[in-house]
Amino acid sequence: MQDLEHSSGLLLHMIGIVMIAGSFLGLYFIQHQFWKLVDTDISKSGALLPLMKTLPIVIQLGVLVQIISGIALLHSRSWTFWGQNWLYLKIILVVIAVLNGILVGKKLGGKIAMQVFSPAPDRAALVVLKGKMRTFNAIQLILVLAILFLATILRIMFS
Repeated sequence: MQDLEHSSGLLLHMIGIVMIAGSFLGLYFIQHQFWKLVDTDISKSGALLPLMKTLPIVIQLGVLVQIISGIALLHSRSWTFWGQNWLYLKIILVVIAVLNGILVGKKLGGKIAMQVFSPAPDRAALVVLKGKMRTFNAIQLILVLAILFLATILRIMFS
């Protein structure tokens, strides 16, 4: 029974990774196109905002799948990894990434939408928001890569 639980947990964990990575990658390309449109024809850029709002929700669902499957994986191995520093650090990074997405990313997205749909968008403000969004995306990418590093390389090294 533990093997079935472990296999199911791994499958769900992989599904969560695909949801997160696929949405993150899709969001990167959509944002790239969005900022091109902001520079060339701002009135068309607003059409991409609903998609830019939806993909973070898919990312959050992927994180939820990861958390649930992570608990199932820990249970399938009798909580053997609980108490190891790499796991605690991974959990902390997941919490930071989620909070950063909710508190910073969502707020930035709202400010960008306000400018794009404004009757007189402030281009200088959009340039500042673009820089902040790039910084936010870079931080999120670093956090995700650190989580993957902790889950693979360090887990193997310290297990």
